[in-house]
Amino acid sequence: MMILISLLASCFSSNQSNQNSNTTEQPVEIPTPNIDLAKPLEISKLPADLQKCEKLNQIIETSEFVNARWGIITISLKDGRVACAREAQKLFNPASTEKLLTSIVALDKLGADFRWKTSVYATKNIEGDTLNGDLILYGTGAPDFAESSLDNIVNDLKNKGLKHIKGNLVGDESYFKGDKVGDGWAWGELQWYYGAEASALTFNENQAEITVQNGKPVSSTTYVTTHGEIKPAQDIESIGLKREINENDVYAWGNGANLQAKVSVNKPANWAAKTLKEKLEKAGISVDGEIKFADWKKDNKFDVANAIELASVESASLSEVVRKMNKDSVNLYAELILRTLGKKFGDAAPDENPKIQKLRGDDSAGATVIKKWLKENNIATDEIQIHDGSGLSRLDFITPETLGRALVFASQSKFAENFKNSLPIAGTDGTMRGRLKNLSDKVLAKTGSITYVNSLAGYAKNGTETFAFVIITNNETRKNDSSSVIDSIVTSLAN
Repeated sequence: MMILISLLASCFSSNQSNQNSNTTEQPVEIPTPNIDLAKPLEISKLPADLQKCEKLNQIIETSEFVNARWGIITISLKDGRVACAREAQKLFNPASTEKLLTSIVALDKLGADFRWKTSVYATKNIEGDTLNGDLILYGTGAPDFAESSLDNIVNDLKNKGLKHIKGNLVGDESYFKGDKVGDGWAWGELQWYYGAEASALTFNENQAEITVQNGKPVSSTTYVTTHGEIKPAQDIESIGLKREINENDVYAWGNGANLQAKVSVNKPANWAAKTLKEKLEKAGISVDGEIKFADWKKDNKFDVANAIELASVESASLSEVVRKMNKDSVNLYAELILRTLGKKFGDAAPDENPKIQKLRGDDSAGATVIKKWLKENNIATDEIQIHDGSGLSRLDFITPETLGRALVFASQSKFAENFKNSLPIAGTDGTMRGRLKNLSDKVLAKTGSITYVNSLAGYAKNGTETFAFVIITNNETRKNDSSSVIDSIVTSLAN
């Protein structure tokens, strides 16, 4: 699928922001309610609520998106009444607001202080300054494993006196079983950074940056090879990129000089192992063998339990990872959290089909864990469908009420502050940086956007009352997206 950079640019700016979103103070105070979710939510008959709801519906009915499907729910955190509902119990594709469910379940089951560990193992001890065997770099799903992490590992190995490795250097991602991309993802999205594969040995967020120098595409890493020629701009700049699935060759064509695109990297575990080898040799530790790759399909799977751990690094805490994930809508983080849930809790969330239960991977198990948790906590019914952790899947279907109930649960949970602090602040940071700038002291919300889908869900303060709100648009096929209409609805709700 050939995609021009002029189209990619809009995806890049709306789906991921790296402008210090993790340091912004949250100015919106969200109360801690006491709402019994085991009871049905009641739609308000108060005149003020009816009038407000009518106004919200008029915004939709008079917009160019009147023919799209709209789902809305607003729930008061003061008394649990539904101030407005539109198709609130109908099924919609949620896009990235799906990450809210992933966040809530992970924070509850794993805990805000949970951390992932990445280790280097060997089957033999270091003798003198030599390791007579392979060195295995083994990941367990850390989302933030990067260059600095490898530097720490190399320093630890050097401090142990290691100078010579006689075996191979193995990048091992076998901790997770199953698919590395989401069920229901569009294949054309797999080449872009937001479609990066969820490897247990993730490295540098499994992405590389492509720029143009002297008419040639250039990659930020030698692990990705670039090809093609870009001619000078003519009437317009238009540059195309293509990375074939299961390859790390990027081809560029078109006209122009300005390009800053991020592509996903195939087999990031190999990339991590290759970089580790380079860093070891730079530090004076020679490696005789080759770079090898291992995943769950490999025969004679590496036995971690009987191996010798030579060094390790820990990730940031789950609360920090969730904050980055929701602020910047990082799909990769959500997918790694999903697989971690499946790996750790999948046995307690069996599939309805015993055959699938025996065959499923950690990705599918993680989706079942989330569904089971949502049902047990009176948030959703069996009707919903969850196929990934990020919302990039076209097979995800939930109701606005499900998301609304989840927001209520989170606001009165033990991890309420961690969750609230993860949400983008209107007009201030993350994916809300450029939206609702006049409501920075009133709105915290997670965005969602994939083809033909737009959504926004979070908390909005109106005077002395705060609402959990969900707005989802499906089947929007106009040239523009419906975010401006969604923002008008939130503005009306908050004022």
